[in-house]
Amino acid sequence: MEDYQAAFLNRHIDTDKLHQAGRKIAAMHFGGITIECLLKSMILAALPKGTSPEWKTDSNDPGHTITNPKHSYTEALNRHNRLRSRVDKFPEVRKWLDEIENPSQHFIDMRYCCSEPDDASYKSWLDKYQRLIKWLHKQASSL
Repeated sequence: MEDYQAAFLNRHIDTDKLHQAGRKIAAMHFGGITIECLLKSMILAALPKGTSPEWKTDSNDPGHTITNPKHSYTEALNRHNRLRSRVDKFPEVRKWLDEIENPSQHFIDMRYCCSEPDDASYKSWLDKYQRLIKWLHKQASSL
């Protein structure tokens, strides 16, 4: 079974190490994964009591109907109504999510990209990434 909270913590460290090494594309790719893991951790933490913290599939019935949102932040928010409602109240947060998910292309596809972003674009991405993590942590403690 996946441990999205532990994965979040490890990918966050990886992203920071890549940032410190000046590996912008890799940092942006892993940063996207970091946010994905945090969102998935928040979804599973919000499941009803008595259900199993795993995704519903055709062959697995964990006692709820939540399926894996894969690599889509929009789909992740669609699986956590209270979090989506809070995001909807803060258009700036929606912009952060959009920029982290698709800085120049989808974060998953960035693993095949070889052209580094310019410094201003990367700094903007990094600022939004850091703000988003802080905002999501605040929400996780109050949902």
